[in-house]
Amino acid sequence: MMRFIILGSGPGIPVEDKNLSSIYVHTEELALLLDCGEGCSRKLLQLGLSGDHLDAVLISHYHPDHIAGLFMLLQMLYLENRRKALTVFVPEDPRFILDTMHRMYTFESKFAFDLQVKLITQAPLELPGISIAPTDHLQSYSPQIKALNVPNEMRSWAIRISGNHGDLVYSADINSTDCLEDLLDGAHSLIVDALHPNAGQILELHELGLHRVILNHGISPELAALLDSEPLPGFEIAQEDHEYQI
Repeated sequence: MMRFIILGSGPGIPVEDKNLSSIYVHTEELALLLDCGEGCSRKLLQLGLSGDHLDAVLISHYHPDHIAGLFMLLQMLYLENRRKALTVFVPEDPRFILDTMHRMYTFESKFAFDLQVKLITQAPLELPGISIAPTDHLQSYSPQIKALNVPNEMRSWAIRISGNHGDLVYSADINSTDCLEDLLDGAHSLIVDALHPNAGQILELHELGLHRVILNHGISPELAALLDSEPLPGFEIAQEDHEYQI
């Protein structure tokens, strides 16, 4: 059985009753953290999932609401004297994580555990049951990247995790559901960004035969109004701290 807990479902701006993007997933083989928004360390601590519990962290993209909590997580694991090796899979430029840690006086040479930071494209090769697909979320940033001459690669990823009783897909942030096509076939549950994509596209997910569509990262006013007028079976708003099972 796979189980997962949404640690943070906020829409990218702090709100009073939500943390920022982070999903804990426990498969038959692995304990994973998908994204590390602000507040994820406290949630892991409350749930007894800190210390040596996690096997890997996967970061979908480098927006602050998906990665700002990573550095506090690493500091917490260091201060907890974690021993088990940890790999953090990132969307682009692994050196960015280590350089940022060092600027914050967090040095992996002091850790009691081996920290590896690798591209997320390595995750399917190293973690059983993991598939990924590129998404379209960052493509509009090209003018700013060119103007500033910065090395950003506009990489963002959706993640599929296989389980014995069905698969989970986490879209992370997307502009359109079109980029999920390769991951959704035969999946059981989808945690989808319900804020950015067109409301009609979200509703069309009903036609794919998914058992559960969890509306995450906020919800657009248009989508909320459509679902209020005509609820769809299997569609539900993300609940933080609730344990889902597949």
